Amino acid sequence: QRAFSNMGQICISVNRIYVADEVAEAFTDELVTAAQRLKIGNGLDSDVDLGPMFSREQRDKTQEHVADALERGAELLCGGREPEGEAYERGYFFLPTVLCRADHKMKVMREETFGPVAPVMKFRSLEEALSLANDSPYGLAAYLFTGELKTALRMAEGLEAGGIGVNVNNVVDLQAPFGGWKESGLGRELGRWGLEAYMETKHIRLGM
Repeated sequence: QRAFSNMGQICISVNRIYVADEVAEAFTDELVTAAQRLKIGNGLDSDVDLGPMFSREQRDKTQEHVADALERGAELLCGGREPEGEAYERGYFFLPTVLCRADHKMKVMREETFGPVAPVMKFRSLEEALSLANDSPYGLAAYLFTGELKTALRMAEGLEAGGIGVNVNNVVDLQAPFGGWKESGLGRELGRWGLEAYMETKHIRLGM
């Protein structure tokens, strides 16, 4: 659910999904089922999974990114619009959306949508997957799922992001450094690394 949590409005949300060609169909079927199972409504209600987005502008941007993807050849598997009904008249709601046949010409694969959209693109080799994942000016978080330790280490080493989650969908730990690569920021917070921003470095050279 990392692509949809808090309506996708989390800095470490999943923005792009790359799936091995041989399991892509089964994966997208499961993803669509999970997305359609989510209940949208008043975020204060205990049985609701997703509340509204924080602004009209953000909802409109999400709709624009979906429209751009469809215009460029993506296929809409679910969502892609505002929910209908009186319950959704107050608030900026958007249905959890899954797109397949995505590629890097689309805004959803090049920019941060910051909405509940999961675009899926296939890859045929680990080299291709790594190249696609790193083809971005951003690098805050990346996630990979594999049953092979060798693959996990190879991909984790090669991914250009400040936090890598292997078989988990969260990279935040109070004891570990948190921060991005490339245009996702400089410096680190959390852990002992987060304290360094409040300290001054001194070099003392002593001759006797």
